[in-house]
Amino acid sequence: MHTRGLTSRRWALASALSLALLGASQLPADTFVLSEGDRITGKTVQKGKRTFTVQTPYGRLSIPRAKIQKIVKDDGSEEIVNPGPGPGPPAAPPPPPRSRLIFVVLGKTFWQAWDPRESAGIDPSLRLEIRLDEETIASYLDAKLDPEDIPGALVNAFSFAPSEVVAEAGTGAEVLTPEVRPGRIVLKVEVPPGPGGPRKVRLAYQVNDGSSTDPVWRDLIEAAATTELRTEGPTFFQVRQDRGRMEFSGFPRKRMKNLETFRVELSTEE
Repeated sequence: MHTRGLTSRRWALASALSLALLGASQLPADTFVLSEGDRITGKTVQKGKRTFTVQTPYGRLSIPRAKIQKIVKDDGSEEIVNPGPGPGPPAAPPPPPRSRLIFVVLGKTFWQAWDPRESAGIDPSLRLEIRLDEETIASYLDAKLDPEDIPGALVNAFSFAPSEVVAEAGTGAEVLTPEVRPGRIVLKVEVPPGPGGPRKVRLAYQVNDGSSTDPVWRDLIEAAATTELRTEGPTFFQVRQDRGRMEFSGFPRKRMKNLETFRVELSTEE
């Protein structure tokens, strides 16, 4: 075999490849920054509508135009091919902290009764209203009658059952669905942050001296407490109710008696 001639040809081919690579590396180089973050260094040979042809030390590449974010030239200048998405809308500021008031109602149920013979024009609805610094933040309306409690009378025993009560929130407040368990009712109300310092919280049971379409609510029984509302956690209130000596009696007309003996105590819990 003529190994000497074969070796000479291999050496000539290797030398030619080395010179080609050396020449390519000495060409003014552009850096193609791709949208994925990769970079390709080479000389732009052709700019097409869809692709860029680039001469690299390892051969020619066709780079889709859509994948090129920008080209950094050998002199440091830049050519933007596909600008990235602009800055999005400014982030919304975080919502201010809110105060959550939790009322735990314990004890007896508030109720009212009316003589059916005097029911014309009477709306037997009852309402519990909660106020913060004399502004209504929540109300609970019970319009469902309970005739089985006192036969022959219009009776409304106040219920917080979600199926029987309509809850409404005051301006800026949010009222959550009451949690009803035997002997224990939990009411949750969220309000915007207010001025620091003690706040007056008052609740009142009311009757409607007007009509169902044009109500005129009147306080019957009320209780109040003063405390500072928390923002880092809920503020708890305990509502203790005692029926006292309330009764529905009389002759010949029955009516509510000893209403003032129904007691509601409102206190804060640490």
